[in-house]
Amino acid sequence: MATSSQSSVEPSSNEVKDYICNACEDQNNAETSADFYCKQCERFYCGNCIDPHGKALAKHTTFGRVEIDKWPVSKKVVDFLHTCDVHKEHKIDQFCNLHKQLCCPQCVSDQH
Repeated sequence: MATSSQSSVEPSSNEVKDYICNACEDQNNAETSADFYCKQCERFYCGNCIDPHGKALAKHTTFGRVEIDKWPVSKKVVDFLHTCDVHKEHKIDQFCNLHKQLCCPQCVSDQH
């Protein structure tokens, strides 16, 4: 696992951002990659937005990317894990006791 906040992907490329700065998203709907996580706010911040946050909320505990193991799982990972492998447009939300497997509504309709 990389511990650097530097990206090897060029800014003009189709970079997949694992964590998005919530402050940038709130202000201008931009998808800026987050470099910090605030435990108390439960929000992510880029390098530009962490400074105002730190000045206003100095007692909050923030973690940089070098401590990414202390960050919660990203929304993109959660969404990926909840998506059915067979029916990509459906979320897994049921468990089949007979087959002992997780499934989406379409799987239930088709196979269970």
